[in-house]
Amino acid sequence: MARMRGLTTLLPALTVAAGLLATGGASEQSLPLPDRDAFFAEVQKRLASNDIIQSRYSYRQKSTELKLNPFGRMGTGPVLVHEVYPHPDDKLTYRRLVERDGRPLSGAEIAEQDRAYLERLEEWNRRTAREGESARRLRLQRAKEGRERDEARAREALEMFDFAIAGRDTWDGQPAIIITFTPRPDARPRTREGRIARAFSGRAWIHEHEYEVMNVEATAIDDVSFGFGIIAKLHQGSSARFVRRRMGGLWMPVESRFEGTGRALLVRRVVIHFWREYSDYRPFEPDELPARLGLGR
Repeated sequence: MARMRGLTTLLPALTVAAGLLATGGASEQSLPLPDRDAFFAEVQKRLASNDIIQSRYSYRQKSTELKLNPFGRMGTGPVLVHEVYPHPDDKLTYRRLVERDGRPLSGAEIAEQDRAYLERLEEWNRRTAREGESARRLRLQRAKEGRERDEARAREALEMFDFAIAGRDTWDGQPAIIITFTPRPDARPRTREGRIARAFSGRAWIHEHEYEVMNVEATAIDDVSFGFGIIAKLHQGSSARFVRRRMGGLWMPVESRFEGTGRALLVRRVVIHFWREYSDYRPFEPDELPARLGLGR
């Protein structure tokens, strides 16, 4: 599957952006809006725990495969369904392909994936079991630095925006506070994520009482250079959406979409329609994987 880090990191960044402390004022309402500082303090608490919560669940992911076809379209297929099993080391998160364009993979195809993955996992387990204390510290330090780099990129993306509380609404039948975000004219991004974020404006719906981000919609208000390989630029008007819903008492992602046009190799026009749907969240720990796959120990 083609890599598209710039695009996939944009949607979570916008989601986090929608939950950070607003810098603008509230619009006039017939009912008073929540105290701004208290409201966003609660939202930040929820956002801080989201990644930890999601890392403890397996899920199914249905998505278009992002690639360029001969007719200049991206993300048109095939439609793939993966079972995703998280691992503390992101490189060992298992994305088990189970369906392609509505056709379930055969037992032999799935078994071959399982075999290859378990070989990688067992090799990782053997390597970490025999590593010395200094090697272990180095591995953990590198993992920590990687997380810090990701956090720094997300923070810079957020710094690209001015925020304002726009009012009260409902979303999917739930009471919501609407937040708008627009790029700051004086922003000077240093990272790819920051450059992408600066080209977008939009709004988000946050649950008024549970302080959870429910829906984020963003539109490119300028062309933006893109860095996931063959696309050189995305055009103004491209749009992104990210949706979360309460599932079993927890708020989880259920949909992300990106649609727009751009230029490949500087001259070729392409149409992008990339989407992902998430479902079947189940509590999961990495040690449970062989049993979950029906392989025993």
